[in-house]
Amino acid sequence: MKNLQSRLQLLFSSHNRPWAARVFTGVCVVSSLIMALYMLGMRFAFLSNGLSHDELYSAATASPHLSFGFIWKEMLLRDVNLPLFNVLLFGWNRVFPFTPGWMRLFPAVTGALAVAAAWFLAPAYWSRLKKYIFFTLMSGSFILVAYGRILRTYSLSILFATVFSLLALRFIYQFEQGKNPPVTHWILFFSAGLLGAYSHYFCSALFFITALVTFLYACFYKEGRAWAFWGTAATFFLWSPWLLHTLLMMGSPGGSWWFQTPFFKATFDIFVFLFGPQTLFVALLYGSVLAVVSIVFTHKKKLLKQADFVLPLAQILLLLGVVAVVSLKFNLWLERYFLPIMVSLLLLFAEFLEHLRKQHWVLLALWPLLLGAWVRFFGTLEYLTWPEYTGLHEAFVWLTQTEKADKLLVDLAKTGYPRAALWEMFSFYIPKGYKLELIELTPKNVSLSWQTNPKTYILLPLCSHVHLLETSVKTFSEEDGAPLLFRGDTCLYTAHPIAK
Repeated sequence: MKNLQSRLQLLFSSHNRPWAARVFTGVCVVSSLIMALYMLGMRFAFLSNGLSHDELYSAATASPHLSFGFIWKEMLLRDVNLPLFNVLLFGWNRVFPFTPGWMRLFPAVTGALAVAAAWFLAPAYWSRLKKYIFFTLMSGSFILVAYGRILRTYSLSILFATVFSLLALRFIYQFEQGKNPPVTHWILFFSAGLLGAYSHYFCSALFFITALVTFLYACFYKEGRAWAFWGTAATFFLWSPWLLHTLLMMGSPGGSWWFQTPFFKATFDIFVFLFGPQTLFVALLYGSVLAVVSIVFTHKKKLLKQADFVLPLAQILLLLGVVAVVSLKFNLWLERYFLPIMVSLLLLFAEFLEHLRKQHWVLLALWPLLLGAWVRFFGTLEYLTWPEYTGLHEAFVWLTQTEKADKLLVDLAKTGYPRAALWEMFSFYIPKGYKLELIELTPKNVSLSWQTNPKTYILLPLCSHVHLLETSVKTFSEEDGAPLLFRGDTCLYTAHPIAK
């Protein structure tokens, strides 16, 4: 034991530190790359699983059975969600089969492209090790992998956020060198910003925050001010029609917002969603505070020139401020909305790890340890292996195969999407070749449920006790016994009248 201890002391002595550091760094790099490549491959796993309610909306807005004009007018313009992902998915579905697996491949590919952008657009002044760190963090983040296959706009917005954030760091470095970035890079920056602004609202906020920071650095270094100002103004001008459209929709008499989770619970949910278990979040918070204090004391008066630290920190803090203000009217403190901010967080983590390594090289071990914790937590996410995310598929199979139903009453009160999209969403799981008439449930036609023989079933796509009670009060009807529940979220039942 003493012999082993003496050898370890010799290995990590100051005389042998350069060699020991290289070996230790190599072990960290290899182990981190292996985990990152594994997680990169996991982006393409479980693609054939069923679709959730929100994913069904994405599928409906990209249905090859409908014309783009109808989709644009009756679905996209009647919804507050930004349209770029749906438009691109519409084109994708014209090339590939209209199935969950092929549709999920689209966000999986865009998520993988974000990882590629992290490598190829990394600033040239970064060390090779920092480039590896950021690349592996982007590839190995468990939440980016888990949501990288979701049929929503998240992967697309993360791709654009990666592009314009890395380009902004390049620009600031070139300003410092007394150079104006090439025109092609400016065009790519604002193109990524505009596309990001039309993909996700948090991504749009991130871009304009990034553009503001870039402009302030341009003013400080007196380089690229015209491009930074007028390019941002042009991007906002091109995005403003949809912003106005959203404000008008949310301010209309029928406009409402469904998310009402209390602030502190929602905040805790966001931490767990983005970082993993509570213990891991606490460890990350402790390490981040340590790194921030070290960076501030190391650079002191030159702190504002540390763009790798200032830019992502400004992105995070200003975005949180904007969301907090907007949430006074519409609560946006929902975990999955914050996915685009992961690019800023991982940029900050990469800077922290690089700085801590320079100060105390053994702290580089935090890098593979973080990735290992994310890989392990990723393996505990049971929802990744669910064959179905909603009970709609099982409900429609039961209706058509067991009950041989020819019509169905559907309660649309809590579904939240344009009517034209809803019929496509529900018909997605009707077995091919089977004709099932879908009828919107109203107080006038609820009598179909007890006047037909056999009784016509009522479908509640997002079922809850409150929803059942509200439907009963609205239609003056009551369920015939306990409703049939499919996967915890979809109800089928027949009803009888109650006295008014």
